[in-house]
Amino acid sequence: MPAAREPIFNLPKATKTLIVAVTALQFVVAYGPAEFAQWLLATFAFIPVRVTIEGGAAYATMLTYSFLHGDWTHLVVNMLALAAFGTPVERRFGSTRYLLFLAASAVAGALFYLALHPYEIAPIVGASGAISGTMGAIVRFAFTPGARLADARGSTRTPYDEGRSSTSLSQLALNRQAMFFLIAWLAANLLLGAFPQAAGASSAIAWEAHVGGFLFGLLFFRFFDRVGRHGLSSQ
Repeated sequence: MPAAREPIFNLPKATKTLIVAVTALQFVVAYGPAEFAQWLLATFAFIPVRVTIEGGAAYATMLTYSFLHGDWTHLVVNMLALAAFGTPVERRFGSTRYLLFLAASAVAGALFYLALHPYEIAPIVGASGAISGTMGAIVRFAFTPGARLADARGSTRTPYDEGRSSTSLSQLALNRQAMFFLIAWLAANLLLGAFPQAAGASSAIAWEAHVGGFLFGLLFFRFFDRVGRHGLSSQ
């Protein structure tokens, strides 16, 4: 019997669907009618001053901004990061918890940015806050002794490896690899905030939203972790 072949893009369902949906939306923004693209950005981008002053429906933009991107480079970088970091998190959480987690991370990123810049008028777009949440979550389980980022068979059909544990917040400081990743991630984002040109960006990078999403993933990991809810976590 010939060995079964794995797909080239072996991504779990929710991550794959999000990448397709966000890319399709970027096609509309980039190549659709200019008036419609402007309406999309004006309506669904996160503008802190609008949330501060208007509230109401403007609060929804703290989620919808994560589906929009400034240009193709911005989109490609974020979708590659989503594929890399979102995949192990989805396989661990399961699709439903994962989608809720991404939404909450995006909102957390927006809230953190809003707390620091309540009257900022520049629109914020991009999935980086949500993706940063997956990076924060990965700190909690990827560096635990014996942990694996993928499931045992490397198949999208196996939702999680029942042998995996996670690192509790109280023990995190004792995990050198996890702390190195955490400190390096925070330092890199602070540097990108100070020198956005280093990342090829022509405008400021909303690093505060990255930090907000990352902290949410780090701190609230266990509320979404179904491995832990099966009594398999070391938390």
